[in-house]
Amino acid sequence: MKKLSAVFKSIREFLESKKFLGVALDDMAAKSILGIILIIAIASMLPSERPFEYSNLTVGSVAREEIIAPFTFPIIKSQQELEKERQKASLSVPPVFNMKSSPLDVQKIKLKSLFDEIELFFKTNSKTIKSQAAGKSPLFDFNAVDSLLKQIFVKYNVSLNATDLKDLYDLYEKGHLNAFYTNLLVGFSSVYKQGIIDIPKNQIQEEKVSILHNGMEEETSLNQVLDMGEARDKILDDVLQSKYPPASIELRLAPKIVAAFLTPDLIYDQELTAIRKDKAIHEVPTTSGFVHKDQRIVDSHEVVTPEIYLELQSLAAALQERSAMKTGWERVLFFFGKYLYAIIITVLFGFYIFFYRPRIFGDNKMLLLITTVVLLQFFFAVLVVSVLGWNYLSIPVTLAPMLLSMLLDASIGFVGTVIISIILGASQGNNFYLALMTFVVGTIALFSVQKIRNRGQMFRAILYIMLGYMVLNFSYGFLHYEAFKTMVQDFFFFEVPNAILAPTAVFLLIGVFEKFFDVTTDITLLELSDLNNPLLKRLSVEAPGTFHHSIIVGNLAEAAAKAVGANSLLARVGCYYHDIGKMQRAEYFVENQAGSFNKHENLTPTMSSLILSKHVKAGMDLAEQYGLPYAVRKFIPEHHGTSLMAYFYHKAKETMDPKDINENDFRYPGPKPQSKETAIAMMADTVEAASRTLANPTLQRLNALVEQLIEKRFQENELDECDLTLSDLSRIREAFVPILMGIHHLRVEYPGDNQGDKRKKAGPEKPEPKSAKKKEPEQKTSVASETDENLKPVNAAAGSAINEQKKNKNSNDK
Repeated sequence: MKKLSAVFKSIREFLESKKFLGVALDDMAAKSILGIILIIAIASMLPSERPFEYSNLTVGSVAREEIIAPFTFPIIKSQQELEKERQKASLSVPPVFNMKSSPLDVQKIKLKSLFDEIELFFKTNSKTIKSQAAGKSPLFDFNAVDSLLKQIFVKYNVSLNATDLKDLYDLYEKGHLNAFYTNLLVGFSSVYKQGIIDIPKNQIQEEKVSILHNGMEEETSLNQVLDMGEARDKILDDVLQSKYPPASIELRLAPKIVAAFLTPDLIYDQELTAIRKDKAIHEVPTTSGFVHKDQRIVDSHEVVTPEIYLELQSLAAALQERSAMKTGWERVLFFFGKYLYAIIITVLFGFYIFFYRPRIFGDNKMLLLITTVVLLQFFFAVLVVSVLGWNYLSIPVTLAPMLLSMLLDASIGFVGTVIISIILGASQGNNFYLALMTFVVGTIALFSVQKIRNRGQMFRAILYIMLGYMVLNFSYGFLHYEAFKTMVQDFFFFEVPNAILAPTAVFLLIGVFEKFFDVTTDITLLELSDLNNPLLKRLSVEAPGTFHHSIIVGNLAEAAAKAVGANSLLARVGCYYHDIGKMQRAEYFVENQAGSFNKHENLTPTMSSLILSKHVKAGMDLAEQYGLPYAVRKFIPEHHGTSLMAYFYHKAKETMDPKDINENDFRYPGPKPQSKETAIAMMADTVEAASRTLANPTLQRLNALVEQLIEKRFQENELDECDLTLSDLSRIREAFVPILMGIHHLRVEYPGDNQGDKRKKAGPEKPEPKSAKKKEPEQKTSVASETDENLKPVNAAAGSAINEQKKNKNSNDK
């Protein structure tokens, strides 16, 4: 195993070291593998036979051109017609019943045995029965009667009680018991002569039944045989009621005896019946007539009738069958066309990402994410149509658009939707409606979930998707003269469940994708913005000054991000966590010292700069420990960039030998801000810290301070690697100032405060001479606030560039 691992390691190192056209071979190999996987998946989705070119024609639509039969082909029956004929063929096969041998003889013997036992008991115990009937004390043990009743139940399944036994004794005493037995036999004989089947007649749809007996088979009408209910009623109603009065003992006892002795003699042969019915169904022809070569199927501008539509469907099936029979070069060229189609689509998608989303194209993990989402969409399409056999309208076409939009951005989601709609339409035989549905509903879905931040927005997205389905369904249906009932059924049976279940599945899957691909959605950012988050809770306890600073920086960054169209939620949340590394040595940062001794006074400038720079690494370690996503983690190093810790650098130049000073030792490790959000965080952090040093912070002073700091960052080239423009910098400055004014607003001095009392005791102040000039307080930045202590004037060139930008903006506005 170690040897194999070493081999793979050496191969990886070799690929990393070699380049082709300026691209590392390992990076090229990874992208090629993803492209090949996507190409194979797209080609597999396409039909394995030639697609039918008239699939857009439906019943009620108008043909735009004349269609002539290219060859002779059979007309396939419609599914409804075929089902109707198969059902008729199935009903023409009578159910088969096997007749038992001599069931009446067996029942006669059992019934005779029952009456003989009862008669023998009466002869043996006549005095005891009489005593019981007269209500006198019995001359023998009652257990004899109980034993007889139990014996009758076990042997004959006849449930009698003492009263029934008394009634039978009355018949015996009057000499009517044998007559009762004889009449029962007459009833049994009459029903067994017709035959008794073992299933109810209401379960039989056929008009005839087939009876097998001793190898002979005979068909008879269903009305000629009896089921168990009919046989019981015939014995009791037709036979016995004609012989006894309604309140007679015989009619009261007969149901119990008949129920016990009546058994079916015709047993249903389910297996043989099923075999015969299947044979009859398979013998039903699936075609009805032919369309001959060069025969016109439909004329141009002619309305497609059900009969014409059936002929078109038959032509499609015939073309598919012929296509499957192609061999040799024709088959090779067909597969070549499929893969060429897949390559074109994949390359176009890749070109879009390469030119318009270069950062995503350079990140193989993001390319793997896109590939996985597309494959997931293909998987559900195949599962619904090919595996489950459901209608193509059940395909959750909004799945990939929503995932791409939420995980990456709406532009990637839109292009992905266009690509997927083309592929899904082609996979179902150039189904234009499926392609249109995927494009329209997918586009609505991706824009409706772009900024999901609460449950209400989720339900709104479901409503928008449902409305998209409805409008498209009815507009397309009206254009193709579909029945209103069909359109309603399609909408409620297929599209409404899709509109509800697909977004629900997306919200369940989004967490999985975030975890595996380290991407961050607004849902996760909202969770991280909760001030009860364990990491923020810890920051508020261990470094309360830093916590307060982070909240203010977050508010500044959010306002600025909104002004320039950046992700305001990401900017705010990233700023919440940008200084978490200060928890490691909170006492070395002035905002946490609460007026206590500054520990940097006893340290060398080099040591102080080392402590400050180490909070970046400490912050990254904490971020990894608490599982912060990459989008938030990058705020920790990038909000400093490679800026200089000027206070300690100047202090070092004053106190140390210039030969021992290396400017890089006083710079943060970087990298410089790579996105608008982290660049805004850098400026917000600098502005917030510097604004604390202003005495009497007026609007003009704050405006000048913010402009100086932003231009300083611009001059130091810290903003070179992000997407901010000069116009964006102007908007950021305008967004910062109102927030800072709200933080540093002046308060009214209430009468009766301590200062007022002191002034009263001290007496009136001496007026300042008119010639004396009021001196502005010196702006001084705290050491551990990591802000330059000298706010130098801006570079003339940079200032003129920004002024020029403002002039252009004003002229455009005019």
